Amino acid sequence: VKCKWVFEIKRNGKFRARLVACGYSQIPGVDFTENYSPVIHDISARILIIIMIIFGLQGKLVDVETAFLYGDLEEEVYMDCPEGMVDIKEDETLLPKSTIYGLVQSARQYYKKATSILKDLGFTGGTVDPCLFYRETEKGKVYFGLYVDDNLLIGDPPAIEEAIQGLKEKGLVLKIDDNLNDYLSCDIRFSDEKDRAWIGQPHLIANLQDKFGEKENKLRKYVTPGTPSLSIVHNPLQEVSISKEDHALYRSGVGMLLYLVKYSRPDIANPVRELSKVLDSPTPASFKEMLRVIKYVLDTKEYGLRVHPTKAKDEYWELVCFCDSDYAGDPDSRRSVTGYVLYVKGVPVCWKSKAQRSVTLSSTEAEWIALSEAVKEIIFVLQLLESLGIKVNLPITVRVDNTGAIFMAKNINTTSGTKHVDVRTKYVNEYCEDGVIKIIVVESADNDDDIFTKNLGQEIHNKHSSQLISTKNQAV
Repeated sequence: VKCKWVFEIKRNGKFRARLVACGYSQIPGVDFTENYSPVIHDISARILIIIMIIFGLQGKLVDVETAFLYGDLEEEVYMDCPEGMVDIKEDETLLPKSTIYGLVQSARQYYKKATSILKDLGFTGGTVDPCLFYRETEKGKVYFGLYVDDNLLIGDPPAIEEAIQGLKEKGLVLKIDDNLNDYLSCDIRFSDEKDRAWIGQPHLIANLQDKFGEKENKLRKYVTPGTPSLSIVHNPLQEVSISKEDHALYRSGVGMLLYLVKYSRPDIANPVRELSKVLDSPTPASFKEMLRVIKYVLDTKEYGLRVHPTKAKDEYWELVCFCDSDYAGDPDSRRSVTGYVLYVKGVPVCWKSKAQRSVTLSSTEAEWIALSEAVKEIIFVLQLLESLGIKVNLPITVRVDNTGAIFMAKNINTTSGTKHVDVRTKYVNEYCEDGVIKIIVVESADNDDDIFTKNLGQEIHNKHSSQLISTKNQAV
């Protein structure tokens, strides 16, 4: 494979030069076989922050310098000599003994190396979330979240120092940061009492400002991210289209907004889902709607994820889920929208606004599909907490505003409207019968999940978003 030098000025002003291999020329099955490398789930990262607050633990960011150079290269790969290398002959090449940046398998091999080191140090885990590990010694407990070379350590100070020392003894060169203000491009701030936190993405919002500031400045201030009750429709014939430059801007803007939704701004999840429906053929109207969402984000840039856990030192943690659907909400496909939000100790840890994969025949069926999706997430979080030694109060309450879905949870029937809903029915029924979940009714006006299924007016939007986001001042 060929190689090249890559030069970069980092955000902190430092200059960096890195020699990378041109992995695009590698042949699958010859130069590599597997290339998948997991990273810590965003749900797991939020749970670690909650654990840090509840148990009064310390947090550190541990960056492994030149991480991809630690992986063991299992295949025989040859690389051209880099530009600037002296005393080489024309036909000489290099045989790397370890992975190098640019090789397709580098991330996977580093992950294997990192997990092997952690297990040698006595860490357990990696079953529910393959990048979340836990260890408890006489010096205390420590949790380790692995995201390529950016690692989040949460634990008792002596236990953290012990873990860091163990990593150094294994030959890793580490850079330690006591501030969690640049983890996965997120800024994590804590109150003086360390009893609540705020998670925002100021770097990403600044990029939005740089890219779209000139366009969004022409718009008036909006009180909601999306036009109430709006559902964007496709433009299959492309009768009305936008320029190639605006099309590229549209895709870039929606991608940046999706990353905001993923980590810190669940309040804009449904408007961004609407925008993502027409990535292939946006119209001037959908482009304007995207600018509206960006304008709202920039006007509310002080807001981030609200991390205010209930501090009660209960032995069993409380989980509450809100679930909803918007029946046949897509005018084009008549598919319904699934929405749910799961709170752990009062903190939203996972949320979803997503079109369902098939057309449903009733609002009850649409609600049931949304419910089954929510239950899958609940079971993941339940298993994750149990793997960390945290007990959960059962049954877990799931609040829905459809009595038909609640009836289906308690009764397996074969009426004409439900006999075709087979697998999902049995999946949810089993967890209800085992006492893992309990489905109860909630008034539509009090369903926090309403914000994930439709664009709302100001009053209802503010009511539901106040449970999800807060300003930095409200946290610190």
